Amino acid sequence: MRSHSQDGLTLPELLLSLTVISTLSVSGISQFKHTLQVNRMAAEINQFITALHLARSEAVKHGRRIVLCPRVHGSACGSSPDWVNGWMVFASDDRKLDQDETILQAGNPLSAGISLRSSNHRKRIVYQQDGSSGGSNASFTFCDTRKLAKPRVICLSNTGRPRLSLTRCDGKTIHC
Repeated sequence: MRSHSQDGLTLPELLLSLTVISTLSVSGISQFKHTLQVNRMAAEINQFITALHLARSEAVKHGRRIVLCPRVHGSACGSSPDWVNGWMVFASDDRKLDQDETILQAGNPLSAGISLRSSNHRKRIVYQQDGSSGGSNASFTFCDTRKLAKPRVICLSNTGRPRLSLTRCDGKTIHC
């Protein structure tokens, strides 16, 4: 005698399996987007902190003023607190990029969905020969316009040392 075995799935079992698979897929895609944006934000922050450290070390090493400014297009410094188009690091005694001065580093435009703004009173940073960044303290706020990554602030003291914060430099909540 032969016994009959059941091969395959019934319709309700198949529908339940497809529902579970689609739910897990949607959840996984959402988590992947979140992780990707968090990593992009971290990469942009790290690149900017690297530019700050480079400018400070070059000022001390060469005994010259080093400027870090937002780039608007090509090799022109912007005059707004918006740094989304990247930045430039260059040596200059008059704080302006002249034709005979070399750009030490040019930051690329920021990734889609990420913005960077400096405090309104500091549209460029000038590191002095001793590594300080004279003037008032500055803050640089990184925001995710998609609201997937938490905003971060880089606080720059007059001594030229940057530090990363989950709050504004005064300890208050970051508003993007």
